[in-house]
Amino acid sequence: MANHARDNRDVRDKRAALAGAGMQQRAYSHSDQVGGTRRREADGRWVDREQEPPRPEPQRRPGERETIGQFIARNAVYILSVVAVALIAVLLIFGVRMFADLTQGAPGDDEYVSPYDWSNLDRTDGHYAYVVNGQVKSRLGVDVADYQGYPDWEAAAADGIDFAMIRLGYRGATEGALYLDEYFESNLENARAAGIDCGLYFFSQAISVEEAVEEAEFVLDNLGGRPLEYPIAFDSEVVTSLGATRTIDLSDEELTAIADAFCDRIEQAGYRTMVYGNALDLSSYDIVVMTGRGIWWAEYDVEYPSHYTDIVMWQYTSTGSVAGFDTTVDMNLDLSGV
Repeated sequence: MANHARDNRDVRDKRAALAGAGMQQRAYSHSDQVGGTRRREADGRWVDREQEPPRPEPQRRPGERETIGQFIARNAVYILSVVAVALIAVLLIFGVRMFADLTQGAPGDDEYVSPYDWSNLDRTDGHYAYVVNGQVKSRLGVDVADYQGYPDWEAAAADGIDFAMIRLGYRGATEGALYLDEYFESNLENARAAGIDCGLYFFSQAISVEEAVEEAEFVLDNLGGRPLEYPIAFDSEVVTSLGATRTIDLSDEELTAIADAFCDRIEQAGYRTMVYGNALDLSSYDIVVMTGRGIWWAEYDVEYPSHYTDIVMWQYTSTGSVAGFDTTVDMNLDLSGV
């Protein structure tokens, strides 16, 4: 019995040892099968894993064409790179052109060179002068309307005012009637009596060539053949403060024809003409209006005008201070003598 019991214990111990060894082998083998470098063959042998070859790209059959979608998918990175570079180039070109237009004042005129050297500009006391080698080449002037009332033109002349551009009249911006400036006659008579040279301007709201000629006739009738030292200026502006005014929908071609008709009629009567406006106003006119006529450029609070065409007069402020005026006044620099 004792021997039998001992034999039984030996058998159990051997089985337990074998079982433990088997569990260790299975655990180790399972580890190898899942993530190791060996695999188990069907006959129970363990061999080293071979590295699996890369999957081959799908091949087209002979004569089969690649679709657009396949081409795009295969070259997506390259295509996106080309598109990005092209977009950046377009943005850079657009930015350079826009900067050039802003600095020159009008689209497409980036080669214009001003005839003036603005380092010669003297701004003493707000009364500008263009001085070359100690000599003043410009003339100082004001432009006036009924807003200024009755100036003391003798005092203005003593304060250095050489000329005056006087409003003769205007057309209503909504109803279109013609009006004579209430102070026109007084300003013209008293300024000339003080030795100040004079020109005129008319505030136009004409919407046709016929109305432009009507305005010119109105100017000539009220001027009555009196001589002028300075031109008669055509001034057309959109009056934004009144909403939908007469000229708001005029095309550039229509405005050009209107300005040209006004100036033609004035010139037929023997007077010189000029066209007034800021950069936006003047950009509406075709070169036909500019040719042979002076440009009266309006631009305030700048060191020098950013004009993109030749100018003969610069309205440089609307808040000037001149002796003899109880209000502020527009001031102008005549550059025709430079």
